[in-house]
Amino acid sequence: MIRVGFIGLGNMGLHQVRAFAQAAGCQIAAGVDPAPEMRARFAQEYPDAQLFATPQEMLAQGQVEGVVIAVPTGYHQTVASTVLAAGVPVLLEKPMARTVAQCQQIIEDAERANTLLMVAHCRRFDPHWMSWGDYVTAGKLGYPILWRDASARPHANNWFMDDEIGGGPLIDGAIHNYDFANLIFGEPESAYTGALKMNPAVTAIDTGSTIVRYRAGHQLLISWSWGARGNRLADVIGPQGYIQLDAGGLPVDEAEKATHMYCCFTSVDDEKTLIKTPGRFSDMYIHQAEHFLACIRGETTCQSPGTEAIKAVAVAEAILRSGREGTVQDIRW
Repeated sequence: MIRVGFIGLGNMGLHQVRAFAQAAGCQIAAGVDPAPEMRARFAQEYPDAQLFATPQEMLAQGQVEGVVIAVPTGYHQTVASTVLAAGVPVLLEKPMARTVAQCQQIIEDAERANTLLMVAHCRRFDPHWMSWGDYVTAGKLGYPILWRDASARPHANNWFMDDEIGGGPLIDGAIHNYDFANLIFGEPESAYTGALKMNPAVTAIDTGSTIVRYRAGHQLLISWSWGARGNRLADVIGPQGYIQLDAGGLPVDEAEKATHMYCCFTSVDDEKTLIKTPGRFSDMYIHQAEHFLACIRGETTCQSPGTEAIKAVAVAEAILRSGREGTVQDIRW
């Protein structure tokens, strides 16, 4: 059993704990949070785990063999560097950090300690997204590809909407899209953003629309708001067809809905194909936990290393910079 400690016991941290609890070969060994109420909530579910107020207290015990970090993004670098310096493998919640410079520091610290650094880009372990990603990389949509994603929902005025700590939806939320686009499209090149402020009470950009260009010729269109309500759009289009990230109106077996996820591919001839994937939305977090544990055991190569995750933060940084300056920004890391 690999003894895993968890730093940050808020909603995402506890979600990770529950995923690891379902992964074979894992012992929930410790929970760390400065807030007594968060530690108490964790202890109710995992009474056998040790409790600590700081990462340093947990590391001093020398009992954990892996650590999951789910603190606010602006603190990722400080906490991750502390754990890596102790030689303990890290699974760091996404985004990897608030800035590219912070990501670079974490990578340097991991290399210096010769210690595993994995970033929790869970969509890399999501059978649903991987199913349509395989269609794209197999060339079934043709060339070039445009992935369109629009989302709008109000968000609480908490640290997520603090520009320095969370950065807003164009980094914290859409980071999944940037990382997955990097995976299937290749190296990102530039970004252009139109930014708006729907909620004057927050410091982060809460609304923006952006085009990310890739060296291979593909594009990602993101239009997200955490300051207003709106409809949802998610599709992937190409000259040979398009993919909807749901069943696309095709009939599905009612008995399978609880155990399967669906996409729909529509060809250029308007023929529809249901892409059916076994599993549930939450399974990707369990797959991710299992992968982290396998990496610690030396059984596999990390599929979400810091050297890849930094590219998603670089996309986000260019998008936010473009939103403020109103010009096209090169993506650099």
